[in-house]
Amino acid sequence: NFKEGFMKHGKLHMQAELLSSISNNRVGSSDVSNKGFQVMLNSLGRRKVLIVVDDVEELEQIEALLGEPHSFGGGSRIIITTRDSQLLSIADGIYNPKILSDYGALELFRRYAFRKNQPNRDYDDLSSRAVNYAQGLPFALKE
Repeated sequence: NFKEGFMKHGKLHMQAELLSSISNNRVGSSDVSNKGFQVMLNSLGRRKVLIVVDDVEELEQIEALLGEPHSFGGGSRIIITTRDSQLLSIADGIYNPKILSDYGALELFRRYAFRKNQPNRDYDDLSSRAVNYAQGLPFALKE
């Protein structure tokens, strides 16, 4: 949770988390502070990465976490989700998810929530409320 991570732990913690994920070694906030984020990122070489940054609120958050755009290897992909489309002005491409019909959204929800397409009468009301809350956007259920 990108927004919450920045709010609770700050920029250095989030940079350390990213470096830890890419390098498969534990990197602490003090390491990032002492050595410099961009230097450490460059030292990893130009690895091909897939980074998903969810719920971004400010452009500075993206810049702080991702550093120089050329820091990653060719073929790398960075996926950013945000409610503010103006933040995506730096993006190479923008994908807007297709809004599902009420029926389609309910079918998708049932398939993942209950592992079957048939309605579960015990949870009809709760299922409908969850689908209405998502307003036709597909969403993931966390276990």
